[in-house]
Amino acid sequence: MPRNHPFPPVRPAISISKSDEKLVQIDLPELQWWPIVPLPRSSSMQAIYEADTLELSAVTEMVVTGSARVHNLDCVEIAVQQFARRDDWDVPGTPQRFYAKLDEKETRWLAVVQEFGGRKVLRTIADDGFESDWGKGEKREIRNEGRYERQPDGTYRTTGRTGIGAGTYELKIGANTFRCLRVWDTGGLPPSEQAELSEAYIEPGGHVVLFREYWGRRMGKGDTDWLAKYPNNLRIEIDGCVYVHCDCTGRAHDLITNTSLGVELP
Repeated sequence: MPRNHPFPPVRPAISISKSDEKLVQIDLPELQWWPIVPLPRSSSMQAIYEADTLELSAVTEMVVTGSARVHNLDCVEIAVQQFARRDDWDVPGTPQRFYAKLDEKETRWLAVVQEFGGRKVLRTIADDGFESDWGKGEKREIRNEGRYERQPDGTYRTTGRTGIGAGTYELKIGANTFRCLRVWDTGGLPPSEQAELSEAYIEPGGHVVLFREYWGRRMGKGDTDWLAKYPNNLRIEIDGCVYVHCDCTGRAHDLITNTSLGVELP
């Protein structure tokens, strides 16, 4: 683990409630959904907690190390280090370096260095599949235009409106309270049980304070039914598609940031 990190060994209590004070839009300069602003001298930390035991599994530290250039595009280099707390924490393809840029309208990855089996692999915007994995450039302006409409049974339907905002909520993490715009990001695609959904809670200053990954019920190779495997996990149902709280580790995690704890990094 890094020598100095602010995260407790057990996840702070989290409560989420609907807010009457609506947030219509937020400027999000952070990379989606690796919460660091790709500008010189930026840094951030995130803690990953097991959703069932609440134990700390890993801490991720990201630091902008300097300027860079990828395919004639100016950007910054971001060093990524993940420090495992659990002995069985192993996520194939963990990033080592990001190369990303920020402009007035969007954030964008230009290249990523990942490690697979002890070998570092560089992928850039010139490689096939890079944009589908990391995005074509994500808009900084996050809007809540009523795309998701709650039904009486607690499920949701899409309305045909745009934006990835999914309501305004009061979020309490430990002793800190935030009014947040909730985001449900399906990667620009219609709801599907074969795809993932990212859920983020963003405070008005443009920082993520809570992030969760949901897998479509039938997502992935094989015939695993994630709802049957994890009947007690959080779930979201949109247009009849069920998303289950879990990620590529096969378990469910809550990610909180140094902002969540009210801690500013040097």
